[in-house]
Amino acid sequence: MSRIRGRHAAVIAVSALAAAVAASPAAGSAEHAATSTAWAGCNAFVPETSAGIGGLDGIQAAMRGAARGRTEKVMDASDIEIPAGEVPKVPKRFSVVIPTHFHVINSGPTVADGNITDAQIQAQMRVLNENFAGTGFSFSLASVDRTTNAEWYAMAKSRVEREAKDALHRGDDTHLNLYTADIANSVGYLGYAYYPRDVRGRPTIDGVVLAAGTVPGGDIENYDEGKTATHEVGHWLGLAHTFQGGCSTTGDRVADTPAQRSPTSGCPEGRDSCPKDPGLDPIHNYMDYSYDACYTEFTPGQATRMAQQWLYYRAD
Repeated sequence: MSRIRGRHAAVIAVSALAAAVAASPAAGSAEHAATSTAWAGCNAFVPETSAGIGGLDGIQAAMRGAARGRTEKVMDASDIEIPAGEVPKVPKRFSVVIPTHFHVINSGPTVADGNITDAQIQAQMRVLNENFAGTGFSFSLASVDRTTNAEWYAMAKSRVEREAKDALHRGDDTHLNLYTADIANSVGYLGYAYYPRDVRGRPTIDGVVLAAGTVPGGDIENYDEGKTATHEVGHWLGLAHTFQGGCSTTGDRVADTPAQRSPTSGCPEGRDSCPKDPGLDPIHNYMDYSYDACYTEFTPGQATRMAQQWLYYRAD
């Protein structure tokens, strides 16, 4: 995740694909350049002062011209810290099945319009369950709905996001709502999600928004295996990026993810951006910015953190 410096009332975690990348999705092109720490993160963003909920407005101008790939600004991991002395103990046999509601927002009847198929939805659910195997979390498809609304499909403004979610959101904090939309083209994102702490008292804004082309069989090259959803659900369960904080002592607040100065582009084996710290960059970790094909793991420490965040923020 990322941050804008300073404290904000509402924080959105966003995985971004720079707007220029999305300009020609039919070609399936996705160029990627090295990202600086100024554009690292799956970011948390600005509250709209009058609306009271952070959102997409105001990010767009900043994102235009950004480095291409999974990029945004950097977020403070303190935004997902459980208060000192209140961290819950995770049971040895911790296990949670999360009811998952899939909201397919589209502009028409075809896949090209964002109307992804039932087979793609099932494939996305399989990817989530395979990727989270061993963490204690699994996902059960509870509902699917399809909505044809061009403005919602673009999801280009916070007002529109809130309107769509108010109408479509199902369940409470323990239910995962996945929305697919055209955000790769409209605002240049692969996906975004809200940290669990930041949706308390605002249940309908909760959930994960995905670019429709990131689901299995999608049309965003290198990000079309469904693992953007894994990355964003990691944020939804309280994980920061592995490169959070760079080569610092706190980093992503997980002890078994090696320090990492900046996000990964592609799948560069042997990368070591913090040579003075033990371990190579965790380029295969779902919370880095690698290509989908490079992602393979959560660590035990990340699994524990997700369980703690679940017990403290979502299950109580």
